[in-house]
Amino acid sequence: MSAKVPVYQLQAFPRHQPNAPFYMTRLEKLVQEFKGIDKPHSHTFYLIMWLSQGSGTHTIDFKTYDIQPHQLYFLTPGQVHSWNLSADAQGYNLFFDAPFFHNRLGHRLYQYPFFHSHQHLPLLEAGSQEKLFSDLFAYAYAEYEQDQPNRADVFQSFVHIILETANRLYSEPRILTERQLYDRIRQYEELLEGQFLTVREVSTYAEQMNLTPNYLNHICKKVLGKTASQLLHERIVIEAQRLLTHTAQSVKEIGFQLGFEDSSYFVRFFKRHTGQTPAEFRQTL
Repeated sequence: MSAKVPVYQLQAFPRHQPNAPFYMTRLEKLVQEFKGIDKPHSHTFYLIMWLSQGSGTHTIDFKTYDIQPHQLYFLTPGQVHSWNLSADAQGYNLFFDAPFFHNRLGHRLYQYPFFHSHQHLPLLEAGSQEKLFSDLFAYAYAEYEQDQPNRADVFQSFVHIILETANRLYSEPRILTERQLYDRIRQYEELLEGQFLTVREVSTYAEQMNLTPNYLNHICKKVLGKTASQLLHERIVIEAQRLLTHTAQSVKEIGFQLGFEDSSYFVRFFKRHTGQTPAEFRQTL
């Protein structure tokens, strides 16, 4: 079993400017300059990846997607990913820290479905909007490289336009009531992301959201067809799979890290949700 999966900060990337909360590079350049970047790793920042050409596979939290030209991939801090790209792959990688976006646009970052839901695909086919996205990434990269006055503000505007354009293409029009429900799901998932290791009661999350547990459950079932408890359990399972795959910790150690004092209960919990014991899951890797 390999060592713990690397967690990269922006400062780890070639020619990143000190203290800059954003970074952008050509994909093919990143692959050449950062050895091992194709191996499993995670980040402390948000990532947008644009594929203008090439093929291969991209694995994000144990789900593998076939790479095709004109795709966008979206990753949030903490997600584990790796890829296997063809030699002719080209595109852009755009990274930014959360405060870089929050400082100007508040909590809008948490409302994009491709970023903040384990229930939605982390990729988008550009389709008829291929030229628009190609132009946006080219303009953003030119702004990043030229280092003109007010560079951060202008670059942030390009990030915002890219995300809003992607959101329009990704999301079907919804009536206001449905959009409010989706916003509640994002809020719940954000709370889960920060507290799932220590808070295991849906009622506690509901209280933080000023909702009753029954209404939070109703929202989850209406929007996603799953209970609030299922979303909590799925998040725990993803973390267990990450640790089983990318660390040398024992099953007992992983169970304890995830808040299971009884390792046999952790094994039963994992098997109930995946159909395999933790040991069986490791054997399939």
